[in-house]
Amino acid sequence: MKNQEQTRKPVRWYFSRIPTLKIAFPSHPRHPGIVLVDLPLHGYESFMTTKLLLGLLLATVANSIAEPRYARIFTDHAVLQRDANVLVWGFDADPKVPLQLRFGAITANAGIEPDGSWTAELPPMPASQTGRNLELLQGETVVAALRDILVGDVWLGAGQSNMQFVVRGMLKGLPEAQRWADSATKPTIRIRRIDAPVLESRTRESRDLPKADPWMAMTPESVPNFSAVLAVFARQLNDELAVPIGIIDTSWGGKPIEPFIPREAFESPLLSPIRDLADRDQLDELAKHRGGVIIRNPEGHPGAIFNARIRPVIPYALKGFLWYQAESNAGKGEDPRNYRHKMEALASGWRNRWAHPDLPFYFVQLPSYPNATGWIRVREEQRRSLSIPHSGMAVTIDIRGEGIHPPNKVAVGERLAALALADINDTPSGTGSGPIYAGHHIVGWEVRVRFREVGQALFIGDKPGFGPPEKTPDEPLRWFELAGADGVWKPAEARIEGNEVVVLCHEIPLPVAVRYACTTEPQGGNLYNAAGLPASPFCSDLELLPWQDHQ
Repeated sequence: MKNQEQTRKPVRWYFSRIPTLKIAFPSHPRHPGIVLVDLPLHGYESFMTTKLLLGLLLATVANSIAEPRYARIFTDHAVLQRDANVLVWGFDADPKVPLQLRFGAITANAGIEPDGSWTAELPPMPASQTGRNLELLQGETVVAALRDILVGDVWLGAGQSNMQFVVRGMLKGLPEAQRWADSATKPTIRIRRIDAPVLESRTRESRDLPKADPWMAMTPESVPNFSAVLAVFARQLNDELAVPIGIIDTSWGGKPIEPFIPREAFESPLLSPIRDLADRDQLDELAKHRGGVIIRNPEGHPGAIFNARIRPVIPYALKGFLWYQAESNAGKGEDPRNYRHKMEALASGWRNRWAHPDLPFYFVQLPSYPNATGWIRVREEQRRSLSIPHSGMAVTIDIRGEGIHPPNKVAVGERLAALALADINDTPSGTGSGPIYAGHHIVGWEVRVRFREVGQALFIGDKPGFGPPEKTPDEPLRWFELAGADGVWKPAEARIEGNEVVVLCHEIPLPVAVRYACTTEPQGGNLYNAAGLPASPFCSDLELLPWQDHQ
């Protein structure tokens, strides 16, 4: 006991000799004055309490003198949208202290809200491959600066695993693309990956991203970790347009479309039950609802991914949107009906939030996949989504590859890029999209199918693994079918006549409907236009198209 007493005595003596702790914080130009704290110390418990209070106080004072900062979508090496008003925003500004934004020779005054959030607007600027600083100033003092900012075209990419599928995975299944990856020294292509988790409150919208991950320039070392589709798309545009390209990648594997849609976009008789059932956690009933969805985790709830990953990016100025998803709305036990209405809600919801109703919306139609009946229907739902203004669809039905993730993402990215380039360069019909069903008329036993996006001509072709399709004029057109009044589909003969395809089945003297490539795995779909782009699968009568996948 004596030894213990001797050990403790100095501690008791220490506190008895220092009964209080005084702390003074010097004044700050934005917060003048002195904070004086007098904390009594009378024992170990009081000491620990004081440590806690002191920590909280220090954190409070540190926060009160924080400098203005950018929203975390803005980091070094970012790309700003050319030829558009560019809003730059951030937080932690003092409303009493004027704030300016400077980019090269351009300056703009920032508006500051009472909560410290601020916004400044840069005027339309031409593309620039010269990196410049983006600076925040209080008077003549730079309080925050970003380096190497370019001006070009910025695209938002979203979807599930085929959009998130990285270049490294592509190279494993498509070794022919290694040369493409090895030559990926493209310093004016910048990609910003967003991995923000969903919020605990799924209906709350995040104002900012949780961390400021950098924009990454494309190099042979960085490209393996990029989305393959988005990387190919960006490189194609960069090569053709000779302007910087920025990509914001918000994709999330294994997720349905619903969590990407803003919650207010569910305000329709078709979609509001989906949101309401999910909000009440009536998930079994939702899964059985016509055009419903199977929600397997918190990330699948309506608006959840939008709130966490996309809302914090708004209103970052964009050139357009890229979308590759539908697998998780058309798999086993899932109901793909009404998917086109969800696509409309997605596109209009994003455009409304960006206050830009004309932003292009390009999407990928699902490829073939064995035994996936739901994919037949969802491809038709996607085709019918072309009614969305300023939209375009990249057809992938001819791209071969095993599994749910066909490795040839080069073709997918190039076809998305073809859509964008056709619009940007205002090229003739048929140069950005493959042939799209535009109607038919029946003449006796024959059905004459009309197409748009034909370009100069239609042809029969075959696409090898990596290269462009090769013309095979001696091969028959495959995968055309006709149905009579009984709704039973029969294989049909087909031939090209000008810009039409004439379809005939000797078993059906009175055809009522026609379809193309509407099977789970139509390997060898071989109708192309002169640009080498494949015709989309189609069905003239939606009621005669299966949608259930019970495999």
